[in-house]
Amino acid sequence: MPYSISSECIGCGTCAKRCPENAISGELKNQFDIEPLLCIECGTCFNICPKGAVIDPQGNRSSVKKSKKKKRIKASIDSDICACCKNCYINCPRDAINVIKKNIFHVGYCQSDHEFCVGCGTCANYCITGAISIK
Repeated sequence: MPYSISSECIGCGTCAKRCPENAISGELKNQFDIEPLLCIECGTCFNICPKGAVIDPQGNRSSVKKSKKKKRIKASIDSDICACCKNCYINCPRDAINVIKKNIFHVGYCQSDHEFCVGCGTCANYCITGAISIK
């Protein structure tokens, strides 16, 4: 069961802007909805909702966010551990992974593009070496 949005939604649209699959739609100042077939259950909406209106697949409600400036969660790839298998690159829903080639003697490594990364964790789930952390 995918994430859902409760009637507590104030229609700010923050979740829709950050959803990597564009699975959330609605009109400003009205309750937004999540399209279950498009939702990849990444939790971005759950973590970003300022009013705690998102409900996860287990029925837990997101917490109300304080008005302090929010630190965005991003993928971080340890280039010393990365095997450059490209699983993260292939599976990232936001195309936020770049492959960095070093030279003909070294395969290279993958690097997260923090401008496009939404911190959904899909890349970390596909990483075979554990080189990716979400922080």
